[in-house]
Amino acid sequence: MENNLYIFQYVDNTSFKKSTSITVIFLHQEKYENQNHFSEEIKEFFQTHSLSDKLVVIIPAYSNAKLLSFFTTLKDETFKRVPSKGDDYFDSNYFVYKYDELGLIKSSKPIDKGSDKGFMKNLLRHGSTQIFIKRGGLVESSADHHFIFPSNKHCSKFIRTGNILINSNEIFFIAFQLLPFFTKNVKIYCDTSSINVIPFALVELKRRFKASFNAPIINSFESYSVFESRKTIFGHDDLIIVSASTSGNIIDRMLQNQLAEKHQILVLFFIGPKHKYNGHASNILCDLTKNEDFVNGIPEFETADNETTCSHCKNYSRAIPIKGDVFLTVQPKVAKIDISAKFCAPKFLNEFISNYRSNSKENSLIRTYHKEDTNPSNNYEIFIDTIKLFTQAKNFKKYSQKFKKLVNTNIPANIKYLVYLPDIGSKTLAEKIASQINCSTPPDLVHIDEMKQKIKKNTEGSVVIVASSIVTGRHLLHISRSLRAHDKISIIYFVGIIRTVSEAYSKALKTNLNKGSDSSDFRPVVCVEEIFCSNEKYNSTWKQEKDFWESMLGNMSSNGVLHTFATKRREQLLLNRNTTGFSSQVFLPKYNNKPLLLRKGFAFWDFPYKESKVAQSEIYFTISSVLHNMEQMGINSPYSLQQSHYVRNILNPDTFYRYNDGILQAAILRAAKPESLAFDLDMDASLKMRTLIESMIDTYKTEHGEGLLEFFLAIGLKKLRLKIEDQNIVLEYAAACKNLLVSELAKEILIVLKRDSQTTESNLKTNRGI
Repeated sequence: MENNLYIFQYVDNTSFKKSTSITVIFLHQEKYENQNHFSEEIKEFFQTHSLSDKLVVIIPAYSNAKLLSFFTTLKDETFKRVPSKGDDYFDSNYFVYKYDELGLIKSSKPIDKGSDKGFMKNLLRHGSTQIFIKRGGLVESSADHHFIFPSNKHCSKFIRTGNILINSNEIFFIAFQLLPFFTKNVKIYCDTSSINVIPFALVELKRRFKASFNAPIINSFESYSVFESRKTIFGHDDLIIVSASTSGNIIDRMLQNQLAEKHQILVLFFIGPKHKYNGHASNILCDLTKNEDFVNGIPEFETADNETTCSHCKNYSRAIPIKGDVFLTVQPKVAKIDISAKFCAPKFLNEFISNYRSNSKENSLIRTYHKEDTNPSNNYEIFIDTIKLFTQAKNFKKYSQKFKKLVNTNIPANIKYLVYLPDIGSKTLAEKIASQINCSTPPDLVHIDEMKQKIKKNTEGSVVIVASSIVTGRHLLHISRSLRAHDKISIIYFVGIIRTVSEAYSKALKTNLNKGSDSSDFRPVVCVEEIFCSNEKYNSTWKQEKDFWESMLGNMSSNGVLHTFATKRREQLLLNRNTTGFSSQVFLPKYNNKPLLLRKGFAFWDFPYKESKVAQSEIYFTISSVLHNMEQMGINSPYSLQQSHYVRNILNPDTFYRYNDGILQAAILRAAKPESLAFDLDMDASLKMRTLIESMIDTYKTEHGEGLLEFFLAIGLKKLRLKIEDQNIVLEYAAACKNLLVSELAKEILIVLKRDSQTTESNLKTNRGI
């Protein structure tokens, strides 16, 4: 679904007495008929974000009554799919602002009864900064090159505003902030044509307000150097938009040369020293600079006046001048990343696997493709069976020991309620806690939905909030807000397993949960285990596989070996809810339908194991955790799998030679992101992968070829990408294989890829009007 809103979230540390999370929904439309589209888009946002303390809607004054009603009188319908929203949330936490043709932003119920000016300035800064960071406005070099600015300064980074102007909602968000600067301008000059879309969007906003004005002429310069060297004086009514500055010196130079008056110059984005910003604050739209009051900004970066003082030049880095208007400095650097057991495994991994392995291929605690809810399409790639963990404690002695110690240490004697989340695992954990504690009056067990009715405002004592597992923490944040009015109770959060996406996310979540009504009301978060892993549940590798087989079955003959194989595999995938996900059957089998097994010497497990008792899901969890950890590493790390405009980190093809068990290759292919398997970016990498797969086809009956079907599935899903010629060669080679399953699968993938290619070409022709 196409986005119709710009939604973002931030924490305001300056406008209120305490840190307050804010969600902002920005609109620019004149009218819109489908309220459900807005509702769905807002729901999708809150599936990955927690419900904030405040919710702000910013809507243009020109929007028609129907559109406005979606966020006023009909707001309950618009926000009906927002999880963890209390009945009284809108009463004191929801604010609607309108902006007019002069850029003034007003509300009949302002969020700050004193003055909204500071709050709104902070809001706009956060919203613009998030666009800038998300869209890659800061271009960073790799070790082999750096940049020379038009001012001849050397730096490893530069701001390219044109990179961020992709989404129309975000463009209008930036453009509406220029309304106060756009008065009776005859001409608008941009330092680069890559930002021309901003003044055009600005003119469109004026048109929608039905303002009386003459559309200005919009000009830009052929290069930054031409703009910098201009000697002609700008017209008195001209507006000069500068895409970015790291010092504000461009403003000083124009004023010194008397090319324009100060009020005519506007810099969209600034990163630099505070004293430089203060000198030109009225001319800067957004200060991106990170400081103690704006921790989500971008740190200042060092520049050198010339090559003599440039540390990059001294290290033989190539200096690339920034000259062209719309340009790419260099081709993306493709780095081939190795997987190292020593440097890539997360700290928790070995001990966690050792403690929670089930010693059973079929009955593992760590599973895949399952979630405890009624939506069959939402299945976590990684699922921890907490019910099994809590009810079979004797099989997990380390957990039992930790659990008992934490209960005895952290559950107070004055506990009144154990409030549990709406899943069976949380209720089971609450019952387990209740059986462990010794109190004169046993605590009441309360379902989260009954909390308001059973916990009265004048209640004294302690309340323990129990969660079997935390992925995003949305439920706990909702409870935290709901209980802030209960100033006589102490709150403790007790969690079986915290399994957030990263350590940084977990830390931020705990910090939010720790906050009570005041500084003395600290709310501890107690967890028995904590890991960091993938939280994917909407487009897991098994959902993609299911869609793949269903699409293929609809177009293939029902007589072949492949049809029987695909039908059986699809049925397995459809039954995942009945089997609590997968412990075995995680990967496609060998050519002869036998499962992939782990052999001795697995580098990531530093403990003894019997190969015959290893669950496939435990292997997937291990490899997924390793790759996920590499994706969290900074892009300058030699083991990072992050991507940027100028760095493409792909897995080294040698990885599949080094980890040559079929089950390990399958786990890597499924757990890796497509960007990490983009071997089509490098000719040598593509050729090496093609050579590997051809050798596997030749030896499909041996251990070397046991993971072959997983390689073909990855190609069919367009996850494993080779150069087109290498891809076709390897599929045509497989089509001639003596094994019917291998040959039929390769032929069908060739048909699918060819059909998709023709569809893409047809769509391109349609878009071009051919």
